Amino acid sequence: MVSKRLWRIGAAVAAVVVVVGAGAAMVRAHELKTRLLVTDPNDVPAHPELVAYAASLARPAYRKDCASCHGAKMQGDHAKGAPSLNDKVWLYGSGDVAGIEQTILYGIRSGNAKAHNITDMPAFGRTMQLSDAEIADVETYVLSLTRHEADQGAVERGSRIFQTKGSCYDCHSSDAKGNPDYGAPDFTDAEWLYGGDPATVHESIYDGRHGLCPAWIGKLKPAVIRALAVYLHQASFAPPPARSQAHG
Repeated sequence: MVSKRLWRIGAAVAAVVVVVGAGAAMVRAHELKTRLLVTDPNDVPAHPELVAYAASLARPAYRKDCASCHGAKMQGDHAKGAPSLNDKVWLYGSGDVAGIEQTILYGIRSGNAKAHNITDMPAFGRTMQLSDAEIADVETYVLSLTRHEADQGAVERGSRIFQTKGSCYDCHSSDAKGNPDYGAPDFTDAEWLYGGDPATVHESIYDGRHGLCPAWIGKLKPAVIRALAVYLHQASFAPPPARSQAHG
C-alpha cells in the first residue's frame, strides 16, 4: 500500500512539473512573439533569441506556403520566374527585414493596393515595338554583359536600341544594373530570374514578363509574416560556410 501511495504521489508531482513546465514555455513563447512584433524589424537580427524564435515559426510556414515556388532550399525556379532567396540579390529594395516583410505582406502584382506594381516587362515583339532583328540584337547585347560575345556588331546595335528606341534603360538603368524601385533586374551579375540562355532571354523581350507573388496579409498571422521576413533575411545574408584547410 505504501509503495502504491508513493507511486501515485510521484506521478502527481511529475504531472504538476509537466504542467508548470508547459505553462512556462507558453509564457516564454508569448513573450518572444510580443518582442518579435514590437521590435523594429531591421533590429531583430541583432537579437539571437528573436532570430531563433522567428526561425521556429518560419520553417513550417515556408514549407507550406513558399517552397512550392521558391524551392525547398530557397533556390528559386526559373520556369516560374521565382527568384532565389538565399543570395544577396533582391529585385525590390536592399533585402532588409522591413523590405522583405513589405513584399510578403502585400505581394508583387497581387492586386493589393500596396503591392509592388509600378511596372512590368513589356512584350516588345507581340506589340511590334521592336522587329525580330532588333530583338535579336538586344538579346545579344544583354547576354554580352555577362559572357563573351563574338558578334560585336550585334552587341553595338543592341546597345543602341537598349539606350534609345527600346527605352530599356528606363527601368534597367543606362548601365544595365537594374532598379530595385521597379523590380527591374540587373543584367550584369549573371543572376537570372527566368534563365540566361538565348531562347529564354528572347522570350522575355518578345512576350514580356508579369511575375506574381501573392499578398499574405490576412492569410498568415502577423508574427509568422515577420518571422518569415527575418528568416529570409538571415538566409540571404548568412556568411558562407568556412572552407576546411588542408594541413601539411
